[in-house]
Amino acid sequence: MEFMTIIKAVAEFGFLIICGGIVIWEVLNDKKRQAQVEKNYDDFIGTIIDKLNEQNSAMLQQILNRVENGHVITSEEDKDISKVEKELEFYLNEILKEANANRVSIFRYHNGGKDYNGRSFLRMSMTNEVVKGGTALIQPQSQNLFRSMFFGLIHSLEDNDYDIIKDIEDIEEQDSGFYGYLKDFGIEAKYTVALHNNEHSIVGFMTLDFAKKEDLNQEHLLSYLPEKKVKIETLLNL
Repeated sequence: MEFMTIIKAVAEFGFLIICGGIVIWEVLNDKKRQAQVEKNYDDFIGTIIDKLNEQNSAMLQQILNRVENGHVITSEEDKDISKVEKELEFYLNEILKEANANRVSIFRYHNGGKDYNGRSFLRMSMTNEVVKGGTALIQPQSQNLFRSMFFGLIHSLEDNDYDIIKDIEDIEEQDSGFYGYLKDFGIEAKYTVALHNNEHSIVGFMTLDFAKKEDLNQEHLLSYLPEKKVKIETLLNL
């Protein structure tokens, strides 16, 4: 009787051990599954965060690009700008004929990038150009130029509000860069006047190019150019 009792007790104890083992195995498996779920969850959340960061970075870059490049022009603004450009072209063509010049153009000052100290590079671009028949257009080659390339012209405008080159051979030694630029485009003489904003700061210039130096008549230019200059400045400041 006692023997059977012992056997039964051992059997029950063994069963309990097996059950306990099963429970422990299930618990361990649950922990593994939970750890895997948590890892998968962390990976999933990490992936979402990475994607959101990428999207935010792309969106921020787009915003920065828009800020740098200016806002999107509305159709109304486009019409106003087109009207101003049309009037500018009209006055430039009048000057071209009056002066018997080969080219009349407008350069406007602007910034273009920054150095390591955060200072903006000073640049300029030709924004408007009219030419006599047979004269090549140079506007595409006259974009985003460093103002320092034409230091003689820029300083003359700052000091005198105008610059005159009756013969480009006169500037070859002191301003070889500008001389080379004019020579490449077949310009023998040049007359330039500064253009101002409403605060009277120089924001660019209008320049008349002559393929023959004999065609530059300063006295004749001064008889009508100042009036045209005021009209052009008014248009640029609208």
